[in-house]
Amino acid sequence: MADPVTVIVPARNEAQTIRQVVTVMSAMADVAEIVVIDNGSQDATATEARAAGARVIEEPRTGMGHAVRAGIAAATHDWVMKVDADLGRFETALFARMPAARAPGVGLIKGAWNDPMDNMPMTRLLVAPALRLMFPGLGHLRAPNTGIYLFDKSLIAHQLLTGDYAVDIDAMLRVHAAGYRVEEVDIGRIIHDTRDVGHYNNMAEEILHFFLSRQAEAITREIVTVAPDAGQVIRHALGVLVAKSSAGGRVTVCLGASDTPEAQVLREVLAPYPTARMLPLSQAREFAPHANAAGLCVLAPCPGADGMAALAAAVAMRDALCGSLSVELLLMPDVGAGGAITGFVPDTALDIGAARAIKRAALARLTGQASEDCGPREVFQSYGRPPDG
Repeated sequence: MADPVTVIVPARNEAQTIRQVVTVMSAMADVAEIVVIDNGSQDATATEARAAGARVIEEPRTGMGHAVRAGIAAATHDWVMKVDADLGRFETALFARMPAARAPGVGLIKGAWNDPMDNMPMTRLLVAPALRLMFPGLGHLRAPNTGIYLFDKSLIAHQLLTGDYAVDIDAMLRVHAAGYRVEEVDIGRIIHDTRDVGHYNNMAEEILHFFLSRQAEAITREIVTVAPDAGQVIRHALGVLVAKSSAGGRVTVCLGASDTPEAQVLREVLAPYPTARMLPLSQAREFAPHANAAGLCVLAPCPGADGMAALAAAVAMRDALCGSLSVELLLMPDVGAGGAITGFVPDTALDIGAARAIKRAALARLTGQASEDCGPREVFQSYGRPPDG
């Protein structure tokens, strides 16, 4: 039996169409529940949705992303189908192609549709070209900007999805950056409400801003950290790991000691991010990047008695993968209990953004007292110039 599906329908002043959408979607075999997110409606949207059998939740913050996040959080099942509230003519038989396309390794299925009144200017002029240039692994999609799709919410940190019109692209990029396939199926002809130029202008600005931010964060470039203990990771690399995970990128931490209080702190900090994982140091040499990885950044200890095993594993990882992938090896400032390496000369600084507060809280847990501001960046040294020591 296929996994059940929760349908979420963000809606704002859609009383004219919401009953039909709920009724038609309820007839689809895999659909177990329908959640309508009333996003500040001033009409009878909520009343009509309940009358059709939907569960209605309120999201007072206006914005498609806020409504989608609320709907995903309320979904009982991992597989969530997001559907527009203003649909006119559509067929459940074609929509059923999305659940049918689920397969091992597939994390999201886009519903490609056609509307004779919509020549898809946002897709043609912005989204499709941006994907081909910034995320070529998704360049094959015909309708990458469709707001109708099915995905496994357990694969991504869905609570961090953007709050604006770029939310559908954010979900797709997060699934892609997590290493899962994005598929596409034809769901036929669909009639939407007519959109004016001002609507598209506002949408284009939000989507372009989102694309530029995700490109800067290099979400498809994986990070692997190898270290003898979690304390070193928290002090010198936690901000980078959290920033990458928050944006949707995949990170892996390989630790020599995984049963310490410091390791438990690190484990709890990374727990909200499905794209973050912790492994024993002994498995570092077996690491393999996911299929969608555009590159790899390996963080390792400086040469020293405490960190030599971790550094050796990092070097072996780099040498094994550099022929097929762009791999960068960076050294963290010290080796933990063995003391700082006096010759450390940082040549790389990575921004940690909002992860600054999370790192500060983790440092306070390590020391048992309030931590000073940890700064907006973490610094590393390229392995090409090993420090003295």
